[in-house]
Amino acid sequence: MDVTALLDRYAAGERNFRGVNLSAIDLKTANLKGIMLQGANLCAANLLEADLTEADLSQADLSQASLQKADLTQANLEDATLHKADIRAAKLHGTKLRGADLTAVNLSSADLRGADLRNVILCGADLMYTNFHQANLCGADLRGADLFQVHLKEAYFDESTQFDPGFNPAVLEMQRSS
Repeated sequence: MDVTALLDRYAAGERNFRGVNLSAIDLKTANLKGIMLQGANLCAANLLEADLTEADLSQADLSQASLQKADLTQANLEDATLHKADIRAAKLHGTKLRGADLTAVNLSSADLRGADLRNVILCGADLMYTNFHQANLCGADLRGADLFQVHLKEAYFDESTQFDPGFNPAVLEMQRSS
């Protein structure tokens, strides 16, 4: 499916685009609020500054996609693959990312306040200046992630959350979940 077809169908009121192949598509600054892209192939897609508020991107492949400054507020990205995606300065407030693969992503300066990040893989991720205030990181794997100046105050972790050796969650005022 090409850009014109997708945007025309979306403008006509269609929202269900589950499983479509949109690899390398350019949807920069597109307004796609509430779109359903469950299981879609969005590898290397350009979604720079796109509005994906309340979008369903669960199980989608967003590997190497550009989501810089995109608005993913309240979106569903559960079990999505975002390997090496660029998500810098994106809005992910309240976003569902449970079980997502965020290996080697760039999330620097992103807003993940209140996001559900249970069981996500954040190995090798750039998390500099990212806001995880009240995010749920229970079961998350943060080994090798760059946590320089990351905001983890009141973020939740549990005994299965994995950090680099010597990392102390209490120093950053994280909350242990029972």
